[in-house]
Amino acid sequence: MQIRGANAIWGLAMLCVHAALFAQAQIPLPSPKPQKTSPYQLQVPKTQKADLRIDVPGVMLPQARFLLDRTVYQTIDFVDEKHLLVTFPVKELLPRIVDDPDTDEDRMVKAQLIELPSGTVVGETKWRLHDGWRYLWRLGRGQFLLRIRGRLSTFSPLEALKADRPFVDNELLIAEGAFKGIGISPDGTFLQIEMQEQPDSLKGDPGKLKQRLKTKAIFAEQVEKDGSIVYQIRGDADFAGAASVPMLSAGLLDLVREDNQHWGFEWKPYGGGQAIDLAGLETSCPPVAAFVSGFEFIALGCRGDVAHSEIGAFDLEGKALWVMVLAGESNSPSLKTAPKAGRFAYSRLLSMMGSGVSSNTPETVQGQEIQIYQTSSGRPLAKILAVPPQQAGLNFDLSPDGSRLAVAEGRSIEIFNLPPPTAQEKKELQHALSAAPRPGEARIHLTSGDGDR
Repeated sequence: MQIRGANAIWGLAMLCVHAALFAQAQIPLPSPKPQKTSPYQLQVPKTQKADLRIDVPGVMLPQARFLLDRTVYQTIDFVDEKHLLVTFPVKELLPRIVDDPDTDEDRMVKAQLIELPSGTVVGETKWRLHDGWRYLWRLGRGQFLLRIRGRLSTFSPLEALKADRPFVDNELLIAEGAFKGIGISPDGTFLQIEMQEQPDSLKGDPGKLKQRLKTKAIFAEQVEKDGSIVYQIRGDADFAGAASVPMLSAGLLDLVREDNQHWGFEWKPYGGGQAIDLAGLETSCPPVAAFVSGFEFIALGCRGDVAHSEIGAFDLEGKALWVMVLAGESNSPSLKTAPKAGRFAYSRLLSMMGSGVSSNTPETVQGQEIQIYQTSSGRPLAKILAVPPQQAGLNFDLSPDGSRLAVAEGRSIEIFNLPPPTAQEKKELQHALSAAPRPGEARIHLTSGDGDR
């Protein structure tokens, strides 16, 4: 199946927007779409004290240069409301590997399964990694995806803990090549795996080694079958950036440029279903979008000068839920979601004027700000400053029920209790859960060219 208008959406690949502290403003949305501004813009909570602090044995305080580049230094994920999965590097001698590529940056990472609220480590292991890229993703149904170089595997820490083997993994044989990107839907059941195919032969004419590597993406879905969790192929794509397209199991989000200041969104179901026009955003730069649930998505844009940005929430019924203005300079945004609670956490590095992602230094970065929002209302639930800041943005997570936030703080993890939803927010959440499009079965084939295949 061909998804038309694809060239516009591939620009949504990188969540990179200049932003900082929230300021009072009301943003008109493109006519005739109605706008609903958030009533909470003047009530952003101050940084609060943690409700629980857990010491993590073995964590080393990192050098700042490793935190302000693309290296993934530390990860925190809720497995369920009572368990955290924490990973961090450890210093030890690494045995030599025969024919190990000179470009490898080998390191050893420890993974610990921690019980809450006691902080007891109930399981741990070590992984030898070969680069500084992301290596861990939380999936649905209690599983995690692990990438070690070109090998993907899955493991279920709580299920396997019953046999005292919480990190036993199973290789995921659905893609081959050098991985370029991996995207996961908010519920963790839809995977976008993008790689570069290797040349057929590395022998012969050296000129052939300069051939252009082909990009390929595989879409896979996590399903339960006969009591087991399996991954079935749903389709593919043949262009760069496919892992970053906002996609769900039922369809994808496309970007439509109306003019220099107005951008709209379209929901495109797979299988040739009718595309649906959604609310848009007034912005001076192309917006970036990401799903935060199976029904809602956020969009990041610019307001005038790039230093003044905005964030808005929208749904698949065409409603603009709220839009807020962001003032100041920032970069390296990252996102964690709790779709069953209708909440998301948004992190960014606050920076000095003129600094960008590639120029982050201890002198230019002023801190890492993490804010949690109720998606339907825009109500800010907490604002935390993480110390030390981490550009990779994997040093925090929301519990699946949206009641707690975990943030890395040096050698400890701080847990923050979040306020409960209001009666109206509970009602809006139930509507979002019931109105979300059902998982699809249509074969997906995306291409950047024209014409159906």
